[in-house]
Amino acid sequence: MHEEYKYISPEEAMKMENDVLKLKLMLEHGASFSHAGNTSLISPETERNFLQYIMDFEQKEALAKEMTVFEILGCPQHFPDLADMEEAKIGEVLQEILQFMKQKGIQLTVFSPNIAEKEIYRFIKEELFIHRMLHINVPGMITHFVYDEFHPDFAYENSRTAVSECLQEILQTNEMQWTFQFEQNLTINQHRNLNIEGFRRCMNTFKNRYKHIEALNIESRKCSIDGNNCVVTGWHETCFTTEQEHILKTGIWKVWFRYWSELRIWMIYEIEIDGIDF
Repeated sequence: MHEEYKYISPEEAMKMENDVLKLKLMLEHGASFSHAGNTSLISPETERNFLQYIMDFEQKEALAKEMTVFEILGCPQHFPDLADMEEAKIGEVLQEILQFMKQKGIQLTVFSPNIAEKEIYRFIKEELFIHRMLHINVPGMITHFVYDEFHPDFAYENSRTAVSECLQEILQTNEMQWTFQFEQNLTINQHRNLNIEGFRRCMNTFKNRYKHIEALNIESRKCSIDGNNCVVTGWHETCFTTEQEHILKTGIWKVWFRYWSELRIWMIYEIEIDGIDF
């Protein structure tokens, strides 16, 4: 314990040292600290460990150098090229290389179910291995790559968005809050030229007409992409409950997307759900 802290309790002394460490992080590394929840429940020892981890990370980041993933993995030579493998062995070797990478702190995730094992292995050997990144040597740290960010499967992503972030949000009881995926000018059935607030208000007014709304089945059946335009078509079966009755409505739905190339995202601008009056 520092001499200047000898007249205060060890806990108070550690709190003061933690404050000094925070100031050092702010001045030297531009760190900022916010308080969420009841920070008084955090012990000075836990806070010290947290601050020390940040300090170690910042120091190692300052010394980090750019390397290829292949170099970070130790330049492994025992994984064969795709052309040298039998088709039946690809799945087995793919699992081996994924496990090897994970042990070395590199993890790969593939969201689209349409990507074959052969393509994933090709991607690792021919693209991911030569990808350059800043290597920060922190024990236990995992660098996560997502295949879909390199090669998006727009048909899969838009179909999933149309179901989980659009139809399921509309055809359920709770008020609509999340509208990130929608453009500022929207059309839904008979309602046209709605801004985001108008769209949210229209949906919540519709929801309030019912005691309960439950989508029994929402599925996508087709996705068509033509340049920067996309339409996903599907089928829904939804139960609407009032004070007097249960009403089952079924029908085709369509969701139209437009690609925003500057942001590399698809945004919804029109929705059509047969048989529902909003």
